Amino acid sequence: MDLIERPGSVVRRHPWEVARARFFISLIQRLGLPGLTEGWLDVGAGDAWFAQELLAELPRSTRLACWDTHYVATEIPGWARELPGLEFSSTRPPGVFGGILMLDVIEHVEDDVGFVRDVVDGSLAADGWVLVSVPAYQSLFSSHDRVLKHFRRYSPGAIRTVLESAGLAVNARGGLFHSLLPVRGAQALRERYRPPTVVPTGIGAWQGGERLTRALTMALDAEARASLAMATRSLPPLPGLTTWAFCRRASQAGS
Repeated sequence: MDLIERPGSVVRRHPWEVARARFFISLIQRLGLPGLTEGWLDVGAGDAWFAQELLAELPRSTRLACWDTHYVATEIPGWARELPGLEFSSTRPPGVFGGILMLDVIEHVEDDVGFVRDVVDGSLAADGWVLVSVPAYQSLFSSHDRVLKHFRRYSPGAIRTVLESAGLAVNARGGLFHSLLPVRGAQALRERYRPPTVVPTGIGAWQGGERLTRALTMALDAEARASLAMATRSLPPLPGLTTWAFCRRASQAGS
C-alpha cells in the first residue's frame, strides 16, 4: 500500500492488494528466485506489507531492503518497528541486489526511463533481475490515477519500450486483473461525460466487511492463478488492469 493511501490503522486489506501480493509471490516462486537471490530491494515499498509477506517465503538469511522516499529520513515509521527482518531507507540503500522489485512504482515518476536506468545501473547485481508492474492502458487514465499521483498508465508494448530503453531485456510478461478491466473502462468513460463529484479513494479506504472481503479475495485469487498459468514469453499478454514484466540486463540476456 502506498503511504499516501495508508490510514492511521489498517483494519482489513483490500482484496486487490491481497490477490496482487499472492500473485507476485507465486510468480517469484515459479521463476525459482527465492533460492537464487541473496539480496532483495523493494523500490517504493510503501507500508512494506508486501515485503513482509514476501520475506516469510524467503530463506532466513535473506536481506530485504525497503526503499521509499516518503519514509522519514531520521526515524523508522512506528509500524515498521513491528516488521522484523526488513531494512528501511528513505534514500537508495547502498550496495547491489540480486533482485529488484518495482511493483506499481514507475508510474509515479516523471522520467520513468531515467529512473529505471539509474536504479539498474546503481543497484542491480551483474547477474540480477528486475520485476516490474504498472497500471495498464493510458485510455483508462482517470481521477483515480490523479489522486494516486500517477503520471501515466502503460500498454504492454509501452512498458516494454521503457524497460528496454533503460538497459533491460524482458524475459517474461503478462497481465493481471482481467475482469476488472471493463469495470475501470466504464468508470473512465463515464468521467469523460460526467466528472466525479466525490474524490476517489485508494485501497487504504477499503471498508468492506469480512464476508465481502473474503469473497472478493477468493474471486481475484482464482483469476490470478489463471493469469499465472497463462503467463508466457512468446504470446502477447492477456489484457488486464495491471501489466507486469520480468527482466534481466540486456547485456546479460545477449551473452
